[in-house]
Amino acid sequence: MESVKFISIIWLLPLIFMLHDFEEIIFLEWWVDKERLVLLKKYPKIVKEYGELSTSGFALAVSEIFIIIILITLTAIIFKWYYLWFGILITFFAHLIMHLIQWIIYKKYIPAIATVAPAMIYSVYAINFIYNNSKMEILPIVMWSILSMVIFFINLIFVHKLARKFTEFL
Repeated sequence: MESVKFISIIWLLPLIFMLHDFEEIIFLEWWVDKERLVLLKKYPKIVKEYGELSTSGFALAVSEIFIIIILITLTAIIFKWYYLWFGILITFFAHLIMHLIQWIIYKKYIPAIATVAPAMIYSVYAINFIYNNSKMEILPIVMWSILSMVIFFINLIFVHKLARKFTEFL
């Protein structure tokens, strides 16, 4: 039987994900409007992708991802099968690294950067703790992490379309 600490660390993933994404939900629309001229000049694809996206549309996309993370976390806890959950954790960590790189390239505030450091600390700790306190093997972890990244990349395309359609609907 897993310890309370083990289960708590697993349940923290949806919480940390949501805290991180709250920053994006709250500040994305304001940031795109504020940085529009710079973004149009240097990164026109960002304006095309996010420029007309409402906060409600973006929140809908985040909600869909959050529901998936909750369901995977719940499944991991109930069935004591952690490989997919671990893959999601690795995918989330890669997502955080991507934000860090974006911030380094942009050289000033981007939505999500304020919560990257605490989320990365949690991620590194969780990866280390769960790996060291479970019987998971490296090869399946790598395979499930790659699969998770592919699934979440495909889902990201879907939720961005969903968010744009929702924004148009509103």
